[in-house]
Amino acid sequence: MIEITGLKKSYGEHEVLADINAKIDAGEIVVLIGPSGSGKSTLLRCLNGLEQPNGGSIRVGTITWGADTPRRDMKQVLKQVRSHTGMVFQQFNLFPHMTVLENVIEAPKTVKGMTHDAAVAIAESLLAKVGLLEKRNEHPARLSGGQQQRVAIARALAMQPDIMLFDEPTSALDPELVGEVLKVMKSLADEGMTMIVVTHEMKFAREVANHVIFMSDGHIVEEGKPEQFFTAPKTERAQRFLRQLAQED
Repeated sequence: MIEITGLKKSYGEHEVLADINAKIDAGEIVVLIGPSGSGKSTLLRCLNGLEQPNGGSIRVGTITWGADTPRRDMKQVLKQVRSHTGMVFQQFNLFPHMTVLENVIEAPKTVKGMTHDAAVAIAESLLAKVGLLEKRNEHPARLSGGQQQRVAIARALAMQPDIMLFDEPTSALDPELVGEVLKVMKSLADEGMTMIVVTHEMKFAREVANHVIFMSDGHIVEEGKPEQFFTAPKTERAQRFLRQLAQED
C-alpha cells in the first residue's frame, strides 16, 4: 500500500531524513520508535504531504510523488493522497468555536462535498465508536484531553481513509487518559485499518504492532516484528535505546 524509496529531507544544512526505504502492506500496523529528533514525525509528515522531500519518492496506492514532482502538480497529488490518509497529531487541533459534531462533519462536507445529513450520520456512528456520542453538542473546551483526542480520531476517520497516521497521539495527555485513546487505536487495528504510529508507548508497540521501525539520526537503523525487536534487537544502537527505556521505567 505504501512504498518509500530513497526519501531525504533537509532543513538547510540539517539532514533530518537520510535515504529512507520502507514498504508497508495493507492492514499492517507499523510503529515508528526512536529517540527524539530521529526523524519519525518528519517521515509521517512527508507521507501526508505536509513536508515535501528533498530527494526520493513516496507511493501511496497508485499515487506517486516526491522531490521531482513539479510544483504545479503537487496540489492535485496532495488532494488525492489526503483522500486516502487521515492524520492525528499530538495536539488535538479541534476548532474551538465548533461543537464536537460540527468538528467531525466539517471536512466531509467541505472536502468531499457530502450532504449535511450524510455527514452527520457518519459522524454520529464514529462518535459512538470512540465513546463520545453523548458529547456531540459540547464544545472542545468542555472535554478532557483524552476526549478531545478521541474526537480528533473520529474527525480523521470521517474522511473514510484507507490509512491512518498517528503522530505521538498520547504525548500531550495526562497518564490516566492515555489508555482511553490507545483503546480506540487498538479497536481500529482489530478492524484491519492500515496504521503508522509514532509513539513512546512501548506496551502498545509490543501488543498491537505487526512491524516496528527503529529510527535514529534520520536513518532506519533496524526493523522487524515486535517480538524479535524487543527481545533480541540486532543493532547496538537499538539495544542501547531499549536499555535506556528500561532504566526510565
